[in-house]
Amino acid sequence: MYQFRLDPLLNHRRYQEEVLQKELADKKKHLQAEQHVLRDLKDKKRQNRQQLETMQKQGSPASELKLYVDFIEHLKTELEAQLERVRQAQIQFDSICHALMAVMKKRKALEKLKEKGRKAYDQIQLKKERALLDDVAGHQFVLKS
Repeated sequence: MYQFRLDPLLNHRRYQEEVLQKELADKKKHLQAEQHVLRDLKDKKRQNRQQLETMQKQGSPASELKLYVDFIEHLKTELEAQLERVRQAQIQFDSICHALMAVMKKRKALEKLKEKGRKAYDQIQLKKERALLDDVAGHQFVLKS
């Protein structure tokens, strides 16, 4: 029976791949959550700008308009901070994705090596079986003669 000497390493690579896949899924959820927060902030800023324009057209007092302007500035600062959080989440996601691809390539290389070894083993076993059958057939021929 064929024994691949690097099976423990192959099993380790499979384990690494599973761990990275789980981590990638977590990072993807985190990235999507941060992107959702960013979209919400953009919507909030857009709605407040529209409200400000409406209030300007209606001739609202300057003190109310100032509150909206200040709030919009605050949202702009929050948006910049959230955009940075999205960038960081994207960097982390990409990093795990690249690590996962590297581990997958290493695992696939080991699997190809294992399959190549198995084929070579099968060929050797087939040659031995043919030789044995030829030997048995030769002995039977000698006995019948």
